[in-house]
Amino acid sequence: MNSVPVANYLAVAYIFWVVLGSLSSDAWNTPCLFIFCDKFNFFNQYFVKLCWGWTFFTCLTSSSVKLWRQIIDNKHYCKVWLHFIAGTVIWFVGTRSIDFIKDSYGICELDGDKMVFNLNKQTCKSSLKGQWLPYLDISGHIFMMVFCCLIIAYDEESFNWSKENSKSITSPGNTFNYSGEGKEADHIDSENCVLPDRLLRVMDVFASGIILVLFGIFNLMLIMTTLYFHTPIEKVLGVAMGVCSYNLISFKYPWDCLSKFQPV
Repeated sequence: MNSVPVANYLAVAYIFWVVLGSLSSDAWNTPCLFIFCDKFNFFNQYFVKLCWGWTFFTCLTSSSVKLWRQIIDNKHYCKVWLHFIAGTVIWFVGTRSIDFIKDSYGICELDGDKMVFNLNKQTCKSSLKGQWLPYLDISGHIFMMVFCCLIIAYDEESFNWSKENSKSITSPGNTFNYSGEGKEADHIDSENCVLPDRLLRVMDVFASGIILVLFGIFNLMLIMTTLYFHTPIEKVLGVAMGVCSYNLISFKYPWDCLSKFQPV
């Protein structure tokens, strides 16, 4: 019987944290912690804003190397690509939707505290030289950090088979067992491997290490964004979008990259 993926528990934890963290920071006016209350800080500019790019390339590399080490047939590579292409579509549609809402609905503030309604951001800033105050600025950072962290957690767990639950994997001319502890396959025909398994193992460890670092940075910045930026409703909508997006491409749907090899 398949257990509930860790990412599902993590999704619940993110919802609770964003709700409680938003309410507490709004009530007690959290003091600034180092550089994290500055939206132009290093982590925001080079990791949070690019979080899907980091997640796409590192997780895709890690998944491909793991499949390569297991000598899986090509259809599983196709499933991996479909998995991340679906994620890219969600990233594009989600972020563009947030920008559309923010730029289309708001108030244009002019000099002398004069307010102009029924305009968009472009007209306000270019024609009237005013300041645009959106009605709703959903936290795109929380949306993407939650989404990326859940994808990372789910994909990494999908390959983490323990000794007790190792799977027998068959490919043309090869039958072997694989366990998540990095042990050698029982029987591998080295002639079928384009790259030596030792090199693939190094690539696997390197990619997994980068993923772990990114996962830590994303979670840290999720905490800081919850404490210092946006209104509570904007943050709650952001985490809701992230969790719903994860569910769209999680294990229940046909583009799951590892539907044949679920965690037990």
